[in-house]
Amino acid sequence: MCLIFTERQTTLPQIAVINYTEPNILLFGEVTMSHTKELVEEALEKLENFLEEKHLTEDLEIAAAKRTGINRYFNELGIQVVRVREWKSVQKFSTNYFGKLSSIQFLKSASRNPESFDEVYNLVADEASKATFDWYVQYRTAFAFIAGEAYELFPPEITREAWDHMEKGLKHKSGGIFEIESFSVQANPSELVGSFIVQQYRYDSIVEPKLGDIVFDIGAYIGDTALWFSKAVGPQGKVYAFEPVPSNFEKLKANLERNKVTNVIPLHLALSENEGEMQITSGGSGSAITETAGDTPVKVTTMDKFVEANKLPRVDFIKMDVEGHELRILAGARETIKTFKPSLALSAYHRGDDLIKLPKFLLELNPGYRFYLRHCTSTWGETVLYAVSS
Repeated sequence: MCLIFTERQTTLPQIAVINYTEPNILLFGEVTMSHTKELVEEALEKLENFLEEKHLTEDLEIAAAKRTGINRYFNELGIQVVRVREWKSVQKFSTNYFGKLSSIQFLKSASRNPESFDEVYNLVADEASKATFDWYVQYRTAFAFIAGEAYELFPPEITREAWDHMEKGLKHKSGGIFEIESFSVQANPSELVGSFIVQQYRYDSIVEPKLGDIVFDIGAYIGDTALWFSKAVGPQGKVYAFEPVPSNFEKLKANLERNKVTNVIPLHLALSENEGEMQITSGGSGSAITETAGDTPVKVTTMDKFVEANKLPRVDFIKMDVEGHELRILAGARETIKTFKPSLALSAYHRGDDLIKLPKFLLELNPGYRFYLRHCTSTWGETVLYAVSS
């Protein structure tokens, strides 16, 4: 079965279900209803009702506006006049192509193999993580079709109002510098809220860096997370902050120097499954690392090689936010994970199948891992998978 949209000129786009025999179609199959499949189907039903309601209000209001004399005049000039409310709604939910791509990848993966997602649901270790899983499945299903408006159907635990309140509570100095927990940090408010207030790289007191730990902050960006880890591990601990994007790395160093931090080692270096050189493509606060296309070359090593070369006695905690490169870094960290069994906090939202592939890979290296799940913003990103060894 395949979900498609059929358009009619005067009616709402409707969700249709068509039978196919081709192998590369979104396929649920005639099997006993899985938990993931139930969640997806509930989300699609809610989505259909949502679109119908939108059609009966906003679409028809705009259609009525088209029939007015002034709009008929402007229409002939290729101009459409709409109310301010409708225009603000369009601006509010501008397209996030990365988020839609990831969500469509998720929907394809979940509809072809819902049992794999069911396994993750059964794997996460507490009810809060299971609730996050349920929300993730339904929100991502809706996001694949309506992007940011999915918030209206499936709001996350952290609401937009709560997030705005946390941002407004930050102490701003000047020049984009904020004071937070004895640090002066040049950063965007959202980054500081995520790192210091929401504390997205810890899960209660179950998965967290501890005093004296050796931490790998992979994808350290401008250093907000490195500073948070610095305080968590204390003077006896050490943080290795990996950031391959040159402009981010300079800001990372500046934030460390501004705060006279001595237990963080900044590294202009990328990690992956093999040593060598790769290319970086940057845009905004995100970047991608590839073998070919890119605008900046960067040296690459593996975590195993780095640990060996620096004769590290252990690795206690690993954090990753690397725009979908997480699994490849884990592939280059097999011995480190097998030997030291570190706790991990991994971004699990960049690729549509991150939520099934990341825990599966970790269990192959250490069957004793327990997993937790948390969504850490009011937007589509920052779903974090946590792992701790039994």
